[in-house]
Amino acid sequence: MSAGRVKRVLARLAAPSAVLALERGGPSYGVFLGTDRRRRPVLRLNANEVRALEAEGAISRDDEGVFRLSSAGGARVVRDAEEAGEGFVAQHAPIVRRSVMDADGDVVSVRGLDPDVLMRKLAGLRGATGGQWLSDTELRAAQRLRNDWAVSQAGLVRGSDWNAPPLGGTRGSGNAQEAALARRCDARRRVADALDALAAPLKRIVERVCLHEDGLEALERSEGWPARSGKLALKLGLAQLAAAL
Repeated sequence: MSAGRVKRVLARLAAPSAVLALERGGPSYGVFLGTDRRRRPVLRLNANEVRALEAEGAISRDDEGVFRLSSAGGARVVRDAEEAGEGFVAQHAPIVRRSVMDADGDVVSVRGLDPDVLMRKLAGLRGATGGQWLSDTELRAAQRLRNDWAVSQAGLVRGSDWNAPPLGGTRGSGNAQEAALARRCDARRRVADALDALAAPLKRIVERVCLHEDGLEALERSEGWPARSGKLALKLGLAQLAAAL
């Protein structure tokens, strides 16, 4: 089995309309990017390679008898595409490069999870009729809370002392550090005030989903709630948060 060709095939199958199907009149399987399979496939695999991928769970056969990329296969594509050492992290959110302020108040470039992924997931929640589940006001409240949370956590290291005295009034790095600390303290206070304005169960779900990025299903299991009740509780919590801001 050619590892490079298999990686390319799986990457192609990540496209929404892509399928892996047996070619007409031949033993090979081809990757087709649409419903018209009379055209030449963009890539090919032999029967042994297809059986191996199916056994590994990277592809699965659907009701039409063609193979599509499985969720495990999708995770594998992400791992293969990302830089070395970041693949498993990247299964949960895209890795991006962004600017942050370090402990000395200097702006540095770092790689990390895309901070906008959660907001896109929240905006993508749908109600029973297919409409947007969270209102724009509720989404803005979640975004504001996340922004303050990000500022409150910037540059923190284990052992940070929030009660430490100011670093001094001289010009230079001390002023930058003091200003950064003041911004973090203000943001931390806003986060605490916003969460304290919520009823206890709603505070818990807003904090876990919007700040710690817990999934709704996992939260429901840990709380012992019925299925799909977490989505309703999140909406109530964000509505209450929006009213308090």
